[in-house]
Amino acid sequence: MGRTRKRTMVRMVTTEHDPFLPDDPANLLVADPTRREPVSFDASGNRLAGHLYRPPEVRPGTRTGGIVMCGPISSVKEQTLPHYAERFADAGYTVLTFDPSHFGESEGEPRFHYDPWQVISDYVDATAYLMNRDDIDPARVAVVGVCMGGGYALAVAARERRVAACASVAGGYDIGGTFRQMMGADGFAAYLRLVNEARDRERRTGETVYIPTIAQGLTDDEPLAVMPVAEAYSYYARTSAADAPNWSWKMTAASLEPYLTFNAISQAPLVAPTPLLIVHGTTDSALLPEKAQAAFDAASEPKELVWIETHNHIELYDQDPYVSEAVGHVLRWLDGLGLGVGGR
Repeated sequence: MGRTRKRTMVRMVTTEHDPFLPDDPANLLVADPTRREPVSFDASGNRLAGHLYRPPEVRPGTRTGGIVMCGPISSVKEQTLPHYAERFADAGYTVLTFDPSHFGESEGEPRFHYDPWQVISDYVDATAYLMNRDDIDPARVAVVGVCMGGGYALAVAARERRVAACASVAGGYDIGGTFRQMMGADGFAAYLRLVNEARDRERRTGETVYIPTIAQGLTDDEPLAVMPVAEAYSYYARTSAADAPNWSWKMTAASLEPYLTFNAISQAPLVAPTPLLIVHGTTDSALLPEKAQAAFDAASEPKELVWIETHNHIELYDQDPYVSEAVGHVLRWLDGLGLGVGGR
């Protein structure tokens, strides 16, 4: 996995009231902001903000392999991805992360509007930006996504044929199917009708309707939220305070229409002949393991599926040993394809 840098920052964590945090506070990862440098690039008329992670002690003029990363819904580049990007950079890759349009430091109106296909378009533009840098070997660029970014990585690899490899970690593949399974067909339809009514209010008034990004659950007072689950609340409340002040507690209600009907499984057959790796947790009530299996089954060779023994979804965001295990599988796979140090 390459050189390991000593991490000297320590964060005090209380696990008493949060079942989603590790029992050992040392297993909660802390990013090192000195590892990244700000960059920006154009995407569909918006200027997007990114972070670039270069390998330690890389020689000037060296062209490295590259990895472009995209993360969970609503997240900004300071969440989840740094823990992967630092480790990939330690192994010799140059890594790009970015804020999608409408979020974080990136441009886009209305603010905090989320459309999976817009994020995919941004992801494609981010990949092209990295390929065109003079410190990157464009033939050795992979896309690696986490959570929703994992599902989007499949769509990017299907669209951008110059991508050398595609990997998805704890990916989101069939969001509507997951919500329907949790709510039942009638409950899911009723939930989307509330979203449709919010969109109608926007059409009548011309004003953007916002809903909470996270909630502990749905109530009569708060009948809509993008992520109405305690696990998401735990992660975003914690990381927005500690790492990501640009993260937003609200998103447009209109975000739910494209989000809840997005299905990356339809993209899986289109990835080949680009090699595809799917890494998923064995226990994940947010993004169901059976959906990861379905995406893998729909894809053509070359492909690989790896299961990591987990207890929940967010362990693969910022907790060890889960992140390090996922990184190890991705690096083994990318290096085996000849994308690492030394090239093909």
